[in-house]
Amino acid sequence: MVLSPENLRVNNQEKSSELAEKKLLENSNSDKLFQGSVLRHMLTRTKMVSQIISYIWLYAESDPLAKQAKHWFQNPTKNFDKLENPTPADKLPSLAKLMGAKPQDQTIYGEFLSKVFADVLDESESLYIFPIFNKHDIESGIVVFKTDATTFNGSVQDPNPNSPNVLTVMIAFPPCPQFSAATVTREELSNWFKDRDSSNYTPPNSHIPCCTPC
Repeated sequence: MVLSPENLRVNNQEKSSELAEKKLLENSNSDKLFQGSVLRHMLTRTKMVSQIISYIWLYAESDPLAKQAKHWFQNPTKNFDKLENPTPADKLPSLAKLMGAKPQDQTIYGEFLSKVFADVLDESESLYIFPIFNKHDIESGIVVFKTDATTFNGSVQDPNPNSPNVLTVMIAFPPCPQFSAATVTREELSNWFKDRDSSNYTPPNSHIPCCTPC
């Protein structure tokens, strides 16, 4: 059989593709291998919320946006926006709007996310995907957000007779402890909120709030 230049080109492309796929499968640490992993996305989502809280704890006294975000978490059912002729989505609680926002959004929520995740410029090259929670799920009411000031560990509550067909995301948002070696230091918080290690999802200190994957 005589192979034409076109057949040779196709065969070479197929071999290159097979080789690339083989290398990808052999590399268990490849981010690309896990790019579409549902579990990894859930873990990253909980990490992002924890990092947002770390940013608030660090900068609420010096950054007006962080101070405002602190109020969103302290009042998870309140809408702080004052808009004329608001749409149903505009009437959502501010915390819910934050969870459904993207850094590039021309809103206060997008602006805040762009500060916390300033280095996450290209989602295609990152495990950080926005919005943190599906915006349609938020607007349709199948996921709601609450905060608990008494714990450092959040949770996800299944639907129950009092809230049928609704997942409740309980976010741990306790008062920031006094910075010290006995609790948590500014350096630990700063290192954590800047951490982009794709294999690390747990805060380095139990005094930094975290959440159960959902």
